[in-house]
Amino acid sequence: MSTAEEYPCKRRRIRLSGLALVPAEKPWCLHSAVLNGTCVLCNKSVSETFGLAFDYILPGLRYGYLEVSRLKKGNSKALMKKKKLHLVLDLDYTLLHSRKVTKLSSEEQFLKKRIDSLENISEGSLFSLESMGYLVKLRPFVRNFLEAASTMFEMYVCTMGGRGYALEAAKLLDPDSKYFSSRIIAREDFRQRERKSLNMVLGQESGVVILDDTESVWTDYSENLITVSRYDYFKGSKDSDRSYSEDKIDESESNGALANILGVLKIVHRLYFDSPENPSKRDVRNYLAKIRRGVLKGCTLLFSDGEEFPLIWSRAAGMGATCTTVFDSAVTHVVSLDSETEACRWAKQENKFVVHPQWINSAYFIWNSQPEDDYSPYFQ
Repeated sequence: MSTAEEYPCKRRRIRLSGLALVPAEKPWCLHSAVLNGTCVLCNKSVSETFGLAFDYILPGLRYGYLEVSRLKKGNSKALMKKKKLHLVLDLDYTLLHSRKVTKLSSEEQFLKKRIDSLENISEGSLFSLESMGYLVKLRPFVRNFLEAASTMFEMYVCTMGGRGYALEAAKLLDPDSKYFSSRIIAREDFRQRERKSLNMVLGQESGVVILDDTESVWTDYSENLITVSRYDYFKGSKDSDRSYSEDKIDESESNGALANILGVLKIVHRLYFDSPENPSKRDVRNYLAKIRRGVLKGCTLLFSDGEEFPLIWSRAAGMGATCTTVFDSAVTHVVSLDSETEACRWAKQENKFVVHPQWINSAYFIWNSQPEDDYSPYFQ
């Protein structure tokens, strides 16, 4: 992946180690790092398209592809000694929910009087970013989640929000910069604005777990991804939707999305570091897939009357379920939107579970099978 700017120049080469300059053996420069268009090693002007930008570390900093690879490998190796992996976290709808104050519904106006003080951020959950006109609600359990995850992972924020917003929102989650430090990757850092990338995460992909509410932005890294259920605290765009804020309730602390995902992260971490495999062969993607396959293991799902749920079917199969359209004694659950189908009547006679497709979605996002009685199509 070398570019023309990475070829040797007639200077004594000095290799970058992090940001420390270390003399090297070969008599040329590969431009390991460039700052504001100038190689920090040989002072040669370098094209603005050189390598990859790491503005989140230092504005104007670019690393060559070979140096990025070296840093990823070296950082992963250093973290391995600390028994840590890498965790990439989305902000909006994953760790928090933001809303413009001007877009609050009439039933949400009371929130303006419930705003917590920025003087003691660690004690609050609803904040005002006055300079940007936002109210920000932190997801329940998020502080416990970050504290526990930080013992197992080096953490990054990776958001499609702008850098100014990302920095301010991250301060609400990490006021003392003990979790993220400068590792806050924002919209300006991506070459493709509709997709996120692990290019700027200084860790090898085999040791990176991603947590995000949106699958589509991680198409190249789906095996690293834990898709979390979307956190909507404020009222949505549909008038029929009721929000947590309007009902003056919130997501569960003890059994909400983050609490359940923390359990998954602990298992991934344990499997990785307890594995008898050579460290170079270990891969979090294999462990995530293994955990996922156990969620509905042993279940045989009959999709009623030939109704097609391709995404639901795929998710159920990925969680270890056997999916069929054939009436058989091995069937454990009938999946249906309508309780009056032939399959549902058969299920009742045969004492099988009848569940709405949302039962599968809930298990997919929570990584745990849910009580069937809570997802009956009879009550939808």
